Amino acid sequence: MEAVKNKYKYTKAYYKIRDLIIDNPNEDVFVICGGQGASKTVSIIQLIIQSLHTSPKEATVLSSELSKMKRTVMRDYTKICQDWGIMTGDSFNKSESKHEWTNGSYIDFLGADVNDVGKGFRRDILYINEADKLDIDAATQFISRANLTIIDYNPDNHFWGDDYINENNFLRLTFEDNEFLSESEVKSILNYKERGFIKKDLPIEQLFESNNIMNKYWANKWRVYGLGLVGSLSGTVFNNWSKIDNVPPDAELLAYGLDWGYSQDPTCLIAMYKWNGKLIIDELIYRKGLINSELANIMRTLNLNMRVNIVADSAEPKSIADLKMYGFYNVIPAVKGADSVRNGINKLQEHDILITSRSTNTINEFQNYTWAKDRNGKETGEPIDAFNHAIDPARYVALTKLSYQGYTEVY
Repeated sequence: MEAVKNKYKYTKAYYKIRDLIIDNPNEDVFVICGGQGASKTVSIIQLIIQSLHTSPKEATVLSSELSKMKRTVMRDYTKICQDWGIMTGDSFNKSESKHEWTNGSYIDFLGADVNDVGKGFRRDILYINEADKLDIDAATQFISRANLTIIDYNPDNHFWGDDYINENNFLRLTFEDNEFLSESEVKSILNYKERGFIKKDLPIEQLFESNNIMNKYWANKWRVYGLGLVGSLSGTVFNNWSKIDNVPPDAELLAYGLDWGYSQDPTCLIAMYKWNGKLIIDELIYRKGLINSELANIMRTLNLNMRVNIVADSAEPKSIADLKMYGFYNVIPAVKGADSVRNGINKLQEHDILITSRSTNTINEFQNYTWAKDRNGKETGEPIDAFNHAIDPARYVALTKLSYQGYTEVY
């Protein structure tokens, strides 16, 4: 398939990814980190097309949002197929987001925002696009059923994919791996460096020293999008936390916190402990698609301490009533009121917080929960309404149990 004669040519990134997979046949998960314009998405799609063309295989492309993927990855796929003369007639079913090949190969495009879609069947190839935007529970259900998985992500921050990385399966790409990138985009990326540093040509270990940074925002942009290195989000709400392996046996259980969810957001149950003046958060449930009866069944398997309150979001009194009907009489509504979000954050910020290592979704939220900014880039004093499904129940417990007012105990 002579793609080099067509519009969609093979970049340096394509050959690097291809060689990584060929040279490591015993690996079943490959992690591709890429900065802006690195050609990682197009290169991975090209490799998948090549593989489907060679012999009959089943492939899935997975992303956090199907609607967004239709405008990006799926569009790239159809354009490459058309450019290479592969897609003809009605072989691509747009309504079902799938393409059946004449040789028996098959590829579909799935969004994790569509509840439970496609988790049950196996596939030869799985490609998770922008994996940092997908929660770990959804991802692992797909990865466990694939013979070969390719993950790509932008290194805005650490995320669960880091746990899959080893010396044989990881590749970092930059705009320099895409020799066909337009001059205007190359100039735009290089401008991050110009605006971020005083001395632009220092070795990387000296470039990011504090006395050489002219502007933190642009320096971080160069780090992430220019060099493909893990950056740090500015304006992170919580900087007072760290990991702990397990909950110590002498920790005091304060309460459980519960935030409701369903199709778009996960239902989250956390346990909060007090230990040596610090708070410990242990994630117990973080799952989409749970109706209240299913939630109650899972909670029974956790052997919760029924003498301790479950502080739940008061916005759903019917769900609180449901749990009481299922035997959880210790459920109480969270204390709310004016500025309850900010007050809860302040209460959590008063303590050092330890998060158990198994609480992967909670850790991801604490890494990505930032203060909202206005159109001029200034912080508004309010947090973003995202990455808060575990943080919200932590707030509920903090406001209810760490303040004298509103303290309730079940006996």
